[in-house]
Parts: sequence; structure tokens; C-alpha cells
Amino acid sequence: MVIEKYEGLVGAIAYQFSRKFQMVESADIRQELWLWFLTHPKKLKTWEDLDGKETTKLISRSLRNAAKDFCQKEKARIVGYHVSDNYYYDRQILEILLPAVFTGSNVAPSMVDLGFTATRKVASEGGNWFAMMSDIDKALTKLPEEQWNILYSRFRQGQDNSGVASELQISDDAARMRVNRALNSLLNLLGGSRPRRERDYKNDESTDNIREDIERPIESSDEDRLEELD
Repeated sequence: MVIEKYEGLVGAIAYQFSRKFQMVESADIRQELWLWFLTHPKKLKTWEDLDGKETTKLISRSLRNAAKDFCQKEKARIVGYHVSDNYYYDRQILEILLPAVFTGSNVAPSMVDLGFTATRKVASEGGNWFAMMSDIDKALTKLPEEQWNILYSRFRQGQDNSGVASELQISDDAARMRVNRALNSLLNLLGGSRPRRERDYKNDESTDNIREDIERPIESSDEDRLEELD
């Protein structure tokens, strides 16, 4: 299996990610990408039996994922934080864990309840749901009292929005809005919602351009190749 033909793609991706993560050397990223080829021989062989465009697309995507993962870990190591700190909470997680947080339960929700499949781990620090509950508990203490009471009524006492409305003597719509506002405030205290698009790298490069780059003799610099890809 000849992997040298991917030199152009490896160089372009390494250069691009070294620009996005300036604390990481392009040579180190290159090394990590070549390591990907050596550690995924079966996958590479299977993909190379496919149509040329599809092969290029799959390999390019995997190399970009490998580069992104490596750069994020290197950035975390250099700056002094843990990659798991990038975890973003969402409304579903909050609504599942809040009852346990308010009651102090030490029974872990099932992975299915948390929205994960059996093969996908919770992405919180240490992969530990208990750490997530601790994060939420700390964030709750920073909420205004009114919003804390709203969430307590909704998730500790098990009331639906109609029950909250009856307790506060407001309309159902008003209760729903207050619950949503309190959940959004809590979400913001936990770091905000997951970004709609990952901005560390682009996903919309033309597959045709990438394939042309792979097949072209290595004559230009990495920067020239990257500009051609863009």
C-alpha cells in the first residue's frame, strides 16, 4: 500500500491546522497524520477499493478529525486545561439530571436516558455523570432566587408547566416561558449552548480540489497547496 501519494493532502491539512492552532508545529501535525495511516491499514484498504472521490472524501475527513483531535489535546496541554473542559451541556441533559441534583440522588441515570448509545461515552470531565451533577449544582447556586424556585418546582417537585402556573397563579404560557428562561440561564452559567458550527476548521472544501492536490506532483509549498484547496 503506497501512502506517499497522500503527501499533498497531509501537508495541506497540517499547514491549515497549524494556522488555526498556532502553538502546534506543522511538523508535529504531519507526524500525527502519518501515524493515522499506520494505525488504520484495514480501513484504508477498504476505502481504496471504493470510487476515487469517495476514497478521497473519507480519508480527508479522517485526517482532519485526527488533526483536530491532536491539536486540541496539544493546545490543552500547553495552555493548561483538559480537553473535557470543552464539553457543552444541553437542555436534554439538564432536564434529566436536575431531579437527581435537587434530591441528591446517587443513582446514575441510564446512558439511554442521557441520550447516548452504548458505544458513546458521556463527554463530561472524566466521563463521569456525577461530575456533571456537581457542575449543575454549583451553577444553580448562581441563579437568581426566582429562577432557582422555578426550577425547583418544575424538577424537584415533579410539576409540569401547568402545575408551576397554578402555583404561581400565572398562565401556562407564562410558566413555560419562565421555565425556559431559567433553563437558559442555567445553561449559560455552564458555558452556553454547543456552537452551531465547529469553527476550528472548514468542512466544505471541494473534494475535487483535494483529489487534484493528491495527484499533483509535490512542487509547491504547503501554503500554496492550502490556497489551492481553499
